[in-house]
Amino acid sequence: MDSHILPADLPNSKLNDYNYEQGFDEHLLVNSEYADCFSCPICHGIPRSPVIIKLCGHLFCECCLAKQIEAYKYEEDDEAVLQCAVCKGHFQDSHVLPFEQFYTAVKKAYHLVRLRCPSGCAFIGDPQEMDHHESFQCVQREVRCPSKGCEVKMPFHQLRDEHVAICPKVMIYCDSCLLPVTREHLKDHNCKERMAAAIKGISQFIFPF
Repeated sequence: MDSHILPADLPNSKLNDYNYEQGFDEHLLVNSEYADCFSCPICHGIPRSPVIIKLCGHLFCECCLAKQIEAYKYEEDDEAVLQCAVCKGHFQDSHVLPFEQFYTAVKKAYHLVRLRCPSGCAFIGDPQEMDHHESFQCVQREVRCPSKGCEVKMPFHQLRDEHVAICPKVMIYCDSCLLPVTREHLKDHNCKERMAAAIKGISQFIFPF
């Protein structure tokens, strides 16, 4: 009896990888007139999480700016001084505005941008919607099998429809004793020994002394 239910929002295996977190390629734009308005000058993509240096007005991907900050940072009077990667103007961390602090008009314009899914599915959305879709919803996204000890990575739909049914690390329930066991150990599973161990564990939990 299979007990494994694959989470529908299993995260993309590339999350937190710098190359993945960079902006969306401009060829994915449905309305290309916005390309110049919201293009990161470092990766030349449409930012997933845009930030603006308010002193000079340059817009970046959050991850791209963070990487550039490390490259251009220097100390002055015990205070970190940063340089814009575009104009080399000086700024401090407090001068970087997250998307939530953008002017309302800028945020509305950003949400007008429409992108096609990088994995080729039919989904179209603004950059933030696309980021969530590609990270947690697209059936084409690459995911890692959540079973402990399994390192398989493949498209979500393939993991769901094919791999889970044969993965040796998937936890299933024994039809006889109803205790969980990995598929690879089911053949050698001893119901009496597992039942005894389970009862002993429960007893120690209830009567610890």
